Amino acid sequence: MFEKGKNWPMKWDLPQTAADLLDLMIKAPLVPAQERGATILDLASIEAILPHRDPFLFVDRVTLLDLERGLIGTRYALSQSSAVLAGHFLNHPVWPGVLQVEAVAQAGGLYHLKQTGAPPAPSATLTHILAARFMQPVLPGPDLEVVARVLEDGLFVMIVGQCLQNDTVCSVAALRAL
Repeated sequence: MFEKGKNWPMKWDLPQTAADLLDLMIKAPLVPAQERGATILDLASIEAILPHRDPFLFVDRVTLLDLERGLIGTRYALSQSSAVLAGHFLNHPVWPGVLQVEAVAQAGGLYHLKQTGAPPAPSATLTHILAARFMQPVLPGPDLEVVARVLEDGLFVMIVGQCLQNDTVCSVAALRAL
């Protein structure tokens, strides 16, 4: 568990822009809740862009799409992961951290494909998990929200995102994808 006194300030082995963004994301939601409310893209629209499908699609709807700031906000109903939650862990269900990282990757990939107008790729390639921190467990019940910012990084796309539940930051991650 993250302990502010022991683990603060964080040291990230990242480009400075991404490190600064992660430092902000660890402290509070990057975007106020009122900016990530109404559905902008539904599941059918998302499936027209992303190559992922149930049970490995962790984006149900897009609630924020800001091309000027490079931001996307998504939601995922954790009720769809009941089998995963039932087995991770017995009598204490927690949505796995690796799936939180995947949700950030999917949100960022969706933003990138929407922003570039590129056709849906048959597969997306996550090349690096640069950093990830898990501060609070993601528990069954409320939807998972992901807020991600996409930064161009030469050949790669860098995605920096946070997973939220009840407007509490549960995890942050920085990734590179091709």
